[in-house]
Amino acid sequence: MASNSSAVDPAALALIYPMPTGDPSVTSKVLASIWIMFTISTIFLGLRVYCRSIRTKTMWWDDYLLITGWVLMLVAVALQTEIFRDGYLVTALSGPIISPANLASDSVMKISLAFSKTSFSVMLLRVTKKGWVPWVIYACTAIMDIACLVHAVLTWRASCGVPAASFNWQPCWSTDSGIWMNMIGAIISAVTDFILALVPIYVVWGLQMPRREKYGVAVAMGIGILAGAVAVLRAVEANQVTKVVGPAFSYRLADLSIWIHAEADAALVACSIPALRVLFRDFKKYFTTSSRSRSNGQQYIRSNQQSKFHGGMNSSIAGATTVKPDNDSETSILSDKNGIRQTRHVIIEYDTPNHHKYGEQGIELESQRKPPSRRP
Repeated sequence: MASNSSAVDPAALALIYPMPTGDPSVTSKVLASIWIMFTISTIFLGLRVYCRSIRTKTMWWDDYLLITGWVLMLVAVALQTEIFRDGYLVTALSGPIISPANLASDSVMKISLAFSKTSFSVMLLRVTKKGWVPWVIYACTAIMDIACLVHAVLTWRASCGVPAASFNWQPCWSTDSGIWMNMIGAIISAVTDFILALVPIYVVWGLQMPRREKYGVAVAMGIGILAGAVAVLRAVEANQVTKVVGPAFSYRLADLSIWIHAEADAALVACSIPALRVLFRDFKKYFTTSSRSRSNGQQYIRSNQQSKFHGGMNSSIAGATTVKPDNDSETSILSDKNGIRQTRHVIIEYDTPNHHKYGEQGIELESQRKPPSRRP
């Protein structure tokens, strides 16, 4: 009598349960994506720190919060690198190293996201101190941070039907609950990002500054909408993960891992861009000045160590002789004794500490230029 085989057909399991992909390219795709995005966000943060600590010489709490978020992001990226090198989503979905490291990476990433977005809220609160807008910022920040903290804790909850490890806590929940939690968190993050991105428009529009400058500041500070857009895409991807099984589950989960890191990187970039306006302004001023010097033959003198092209421009015109004008253009440039007098215009640029008034984030909130004075 033939005995019944206890072997389970892998094809049948693929129709019911999530399975690894068996595709080594998944590891390369995920690691290349997260490290490239981390490098880009690091460059933006480095430029922000340069502008704040060296150019404007003011470091505030929002800077330190953002740096803390970057450090936590580095830890999360390092943990993800370790588990993917161990075969996560390629040969295994769990393991003695993969499982705790994956959960730790997810938790650290959520805390990093909370620090980065709180940094942006702190910046907004420094320029918005009256009325109802600060309360909106407080509410959005509290909701966002609580959602990130809850996610960081619940991700360690045991899954029903799966043997619980020593690092899991009870009671258990369904295996796809973590994916749903990720999707809900992404929606909350997107909504709060969009609201906070609109705050700068309201704040800047009431300032006494040129309309062109208002547009620039509003766009720079409202770039947080980028992080909100990435959060929406993360929510969409999380929803797709819940609809597939077999190797397709691991492929989708790999894409979701990339979007999770993308949101944190986008938040860090969005928080760094407003502080870079001082850098953009200096580049524009440098090239404009150089172009004017070449076209007009004027000489620009950097007189001392304070001339760093980040203050205003004070101009003095020396060597000109005032001659009583008449209706003849020729005699207007002639003196009685010396014939034609050549005048030389020298424009001296130097920094003045009171010329520009900056918001504490390095953003121009007032810009005035005084006309050059002429001696009689």
